Order: sequence, then structure tokens, then C-alpha cells
Amino acid sequence: MNNQTSQSWVGDNEKYALLGLNIKGAETGFADEQISPELAVLTRAAFKMPAHWREWLGSIRAEEVEDCDLFILSKLDSKQPGVLDGENQTLQARVWNFYRGLLLTSTFATAHKPVILTGSREGDEIGVRQTQDLESPAPSIFRPYPEVSQAELRKAARVAAQLGRIVLIANGDSHWRLFRVLHLYVATRPEQDLLHRLHQYARCVDGLVLSRPGKGASDFKTRTELFIGPRHDDVVGQIYADRSSVEHLHEDRLLEPFERAKRLELVRKEAIIEQIARTALHRIVLNESLWPHFSSRAGLEKFWALKPDDRRTIWGAPINPLDALADFDPKYIHDGLLGT
Repeated sequence: MNNQTSQSWVGDNEKYALLGLNIKGAETGFADEQISPELAVLTRAAFKMPAHWREWLGSIRAEEVEDCDLFILSKLDSKQPGVLDGENQTLQARVWNFYRGLLLTSTFATAHKPVILTGSREGDEIGVRQTQDLESPAPSIFRPYPEVSQAELRKAARVAAQLGRIVLIANGDSHWRLFRVLHLYVATRPEQDLLHRLHQYARCVDGLVLSRPGKGASDFKTRTELFIGPRHDDVVGQIYADRSSVEHLHEDRLLEPFERAKRLELVRKEAIIEQIARTALHRIVLNESLWPHFSSRAGLEKFWALKPDDRRTIWGAPINPLDALADFDPKYIHDGLLGT
């Protein structure tokens, strides 16, 4: 593969970073598009993998890379294309931010581990200098591989741009709280255990509501109303109780003996709390007027000390957490998926 046409996705003396994803697209499929000044969608048809990558990556991994449904590409001109340096780190950070943005935009799961590759093109050769496998997001029991649309890719690019801005303005521990909650959410998406996911997503929400000592359960319920509105106190209270059972190693109370209805309820609650955590983080990252309120403990303390109406004005309209259950149908969930 030594002709310009087959390698047009990266130019001579350009460095690149690629995020490869094996995900389900909408019926219309994905399209090549510059979705932000720093990121482009590269479809499987447009991506031509150099033959020598098979030797570098190994035949199995190379086949998985070639089988990706799309790639997110970031590139720049370089005076030292053969050197792995800060330019490559910058490019990797851009596609990593996109990946986090897509996690906050969609509940997608991947058929193979996502991969980030970085390198450069010199003459007719595109080199790979570094690869990084990412953990595959765990598929939902009742909606394992939801479609990802081109519009969602654009939304993820907007989130990525905002994440880049937050990093630039962060000073010391000024944004520690927001970064910690975001890290926790991203780290939880690949977790295979349903109860562990429920526990960690509840911790994400708790990190945003800043429940007070001795008032954990009540604050979790009342303050979460900001994100989802009233009328959901019962399920939110149950989620907090389940989170506490996992926290204190009392999972047996939730799992033993096996009861189908009880397990299905855990599936519902995990989907609801994931939706709350994800949509709240998505809104915070995109709306920079919220950053001072949710970036640090000090900001959160001031925010939750405001009058409820003032908090609502700042936050905006609540979401409906039950939207997470739009595809929930127990008749398609067999007991094996529930852990028998």
C-alpha cells in the first residue's frame, strides 16, 4: 500500500492519532466528516490499513482494527514526524476526550476493545509508534448494542472540545471533584458486574449532590430531584439503599435467594442511575456556566446552599430518568442473563 490514494487519510510529515471503534451505526451508516476543527470521522471504506501493520499489531489485533466500523482521526503537521513526543500526546488526548464524550452521549458497547494508535507518515510509509487498548463498555442486558448516530458523534466532539477547555483552565485542585466523578463514570462503563455498576454510578451522583454526613440517604433523594424532578423518590431511595448494601458487602441481601422479579428490578435501577449520572455529567461538561458550581467541593457547598428555585434556574429543566427504560421488556431477558 504505497500509493497516495490508499493513504490519503494522513499526509506526508503528518502525525496522527486514531481511535478505532467497532460499534453499531444507524441504518444510514457512518459518513466521513470533519466533526470539529481537531477531529474527523473516518469510515471503514476510507481507512486503508497499511500491510505492514499486520506484523506490528499481530494478525488477530490487525483484523480487529481493520474490522472497526469507524475511526476518529486527529492529525497535525510535524517537523519531527519520526519522533514520539508531546505532539503525539496532544493528538492522543484529543481522541481520548472524544471517547469520553461518546461515553457521556451514548450507552454504546463495542464488539472488540477500542484502540488508540498514534504515529506518523514519512514518505509512503505510515508508521505506528504506540498503541493503547481500551476496555470495552459493558453491554446493557436489555439493550446490548444500541445504534450510534452521526449526530451523536458530533455531540461527542462538542463534549471533547469542552473537556479540553476544562483541562486548560483547571488550576490545582480547582476541578478535582468534577474530574474524579468523570473518571469514576468512565471506569465503570466496562464493569461486567451489574451490582458494581449500580454502586459506582450511584457514587457518581453522590459526588455531584455532595450529601452531608449523617444525611446521606435524605440528601441523595432530595438533591437528585434537581436532575430528574420530583415523583421518583421511591426508586432513588431504593438505589441508595442498594448502593449501601454493596458498599458494606451485603450483596447477598439483594441476590439470595434468586428471585426473577427482584433481579429484574436491579436491572431497571442500574439503567436509571446510569442515565442520571451520564446526563448530569454531559450537561455539566457542555455548560461552562455550571463549571464553577460542580468543579470542586467548595463550589458544590455554595451551590447546594442556594435556594431551590435559584438552583433550578442555574441547572435548567430536569430529565426523565425513566427514558432509560424505553427498551426494557422482561420477556426478552432470560434468567441466565440475570445470574442464575
